[in-house]
Amino acid sequence: MMKRIILFLSAVLVASGLLAQTSKQVNFSSLERKVEKSNSNLEHKKRSTSYKTWLSHGELMFDVYDAMTLSATTGMTMSEFNIIVGTPNEETEKEIDGQMVTEYKMDRVNFYFINGVLEYWTFTDELVANPLRVAYNSFLKAKELDDKGRADKNLSENLNRLKYMYITEGTSNYTKKNYLESAEHFETAIEIGEHPLVNYVDTVVIYYAGLSAQVGGDNEKAIKLYKKALEYNYGTDGNIYYNIFEAYSQLGKAEKGVEYLKEGFVKYPKNQAVLYGLINYYIAQGDDPQLVLEYIHQAMETDPNEPSLHFAEGTLYDKLDNTDKAMSAYIKAIALNPEFFDAQYNLAALYFNQGVKMLEEANQVPAREVDKYDEIMAKANAEFKKSIKPMEKAYELNPSSPEVVETLRNLYFRFRNENEAYQKKYEEMNEIYNEMKE
Repeated sequence: MMKRIILFLSAVLVASGLLAQTSKQVNFSSLERKVEKSNSNLEHKKRSTSYKTWLSHGELMFDVYDAMTLSATTGMTMSEFNIIVGTPNEETEKEIDGQMVTEYKMDRVNFYFINGVLEYWTFTDELVANPLRVAYNSFLKAKELDDKGRADKNLSENLNRLKYMYITEGTSNYTKKNYLESAEHFETAIEIGEHPLVNYVDTVVIYYAGLSAQVGGDNEKAIKLYKKALEYNYGTDGNIYYNIFEAYSQLGKAEKGVEYLKEGFVKYPKNQAVLYGLINYYIAQGDDPQLVLEYIHQAMETDPNEPSLHFAEGTLYDKLDNTDKAMSAYIKAIALNPEFFDAQYNLAALYFNQGVKMLEEANQVPAREVDKYDEIMAKANAEFKKSIKPMEKAYELNPSSPEVVETLRNLYFRFRNENEAYQKKYEEMNEIYNEMKE
């Protein structure tokens, strides 16, 4: 999602003429002299009172930023980079956070490609520290001094360009897993967007600012930003409601977060994160599962063929000890999606547990009541046999599950004397079971 956003924004910038023209050769010495001269103008008693001085300084920072990045843009392919920017001084392949990355080392900056696409860069020798912040402060100062609004058109164009630069830096830091720095860049982009000379709200940027803050561990900031996004009716199919719940939960305030789950469920009943968030919350609180069943049945009215809803219904009926309805729900989920591991496993477990209950009942029968004992044992074995087919399917879907392997081992052992097939299956499963224990 982040890559698609930035590729889209880059296309907008190109179409708007906001991206600087690329120059393979950057004269840093000349640029340094310009920066020194501009800095001296800011300290000059008379020149520093002119909006033009500050406007010029801010625009110079664009040149500095473009020079530092060599005018590269995220989303470039390596071949595009080589043609537009130039060939690297050094190219190496390395693993970073489990991903293979191609590193291009250039003067003052290193570029990083993942799957042949430019994702981010790091500066090794900054010409100016944080040129984007310097540009922003300069433009704000220019606006403050320009009491007649003579520079409004230029400032509006510059601020729009600056906003997208901050979005690019935010995305770059997110990719580098500098999540809190990413959030700060996105927040500045939001702030610029709210400036009267820009007056454009990027709700997707607000959302990713919140996400960056949350992943970075600043849940308070994340909640604030998510709520801001909701004020602009940004829902992301309901994910934002679950994120708010998670952020509140991390702060030990799940009771506040669950209100957002309820709201999110009403608006986005198909969102599985929201639905299961509600289910897990109420189960953890020990509340009446009927509360959640009401939400599930509402969702089924919208999407009756969603297997996850029927599975969730089954788990709740199971918790309510309504075995018949639980079985029906699991069977419906499996009919809609035979590859649904959890539904297959839970149905098998339900049959298995019914068999266990009947064994316990049989063990309570007095020794003299042999017929009654045999009758109950026959029913128990029937339940155990019903468990085999869905448990075998669960094993097919997830052969590494210790619970599935152990249960099948026990089932095959139970019926090993009935025929050679069960005996053989028991031996095979017993071998797998022992290997898992090692």
